[in-house]
Amino acid sequence: MRSGQSRRAFIRLLRLYPVLLLGLLGILYLLGGFSGKPDAMLSESVSYTILAIILFIVPPSAMIAFFFIGRASDREFIRNSKNQNNFQIQDAFDLPNESMHGYKLAGIAGREPTLIGITGDLYSADDSAKCGVNPDHVPPVKDCQCGFHAYKELSEAEFELSTYRNTFLFDVDFYGIGFVYERGYRAESQVMNKLIAPKRCMFCKTLPAKRFITKYEFSENQPGLWRWQMRCFLCSSFTKKINQMSIVDMAKKLNIKIS
Repeated sequence: MRSGQSRRAFIRLLRLYPVLLLGLLGILYLLGGFSGKPDAMLSESVSYTILAIILFIVPPSAMIAFFFIGRASDREFIRNSKNQNNFQIQDAFDLPNESMHGYKLAGIAGREPTLIGITGDLYSADDSAKCGVNPDHVPPVKDCQCGFHAYKELSEAEFELSTYRNTFLFDVDFYGIGFVYERGYRAESQVMNKLIAPKRCMFCKTLPAKRFITKYEFSENQPGLWRWQMRCFLCSSFTKKINQMSIVDMAKKLNIKIS
């Protein structure tokens, strides 16, 4: 299993920890583990021993496991960087051909909605990449990270989406010169086919998402921006009408299908 897959599986398991802990407490309670009665199905000492193991041994073990998974991810990154520096391409027009279809994360920013990348770069649904570090670069450049990025697998993009606020999932095709990696692509130009709308409200995480709303957010690392979210009818009802937009209107503004 690759380090990226191990990390995702481990984080999913950690998210279940509170649920498992509550379930265990319920079972111990039903078995009489906290009653102190001599005829209980489970003695009080055994109950507290199990609880101590869950509370004081599992968290440190999880921290140690996360440390080793992080080390493995670092080694994988270094290995990929070395492989990138060892490209044996003699002719820039003799690159391997592969259809670069994938899934990427991006936000929607501005009073007039515009796509914004994870790194803060603004672009359109049909666009060519520009390097923000070196204006002489024509992305992608092998010794730089410029260019459009996307994951190969939908499941991996969906997982990464859960770690970013105010971001959306897009189906995308890349064109032009591109680099193919184990988990994704980095390419010269993109055509974003559609926005895969979240099924649940991005605020309450419960009711179906029905409308776009925007609010101004301050940031420590970059200037404040109007950020768009999809919310349910209830959560969007507290937002001024001027800061709301229907799904149909947003699709027209971004010139992209929303499904």
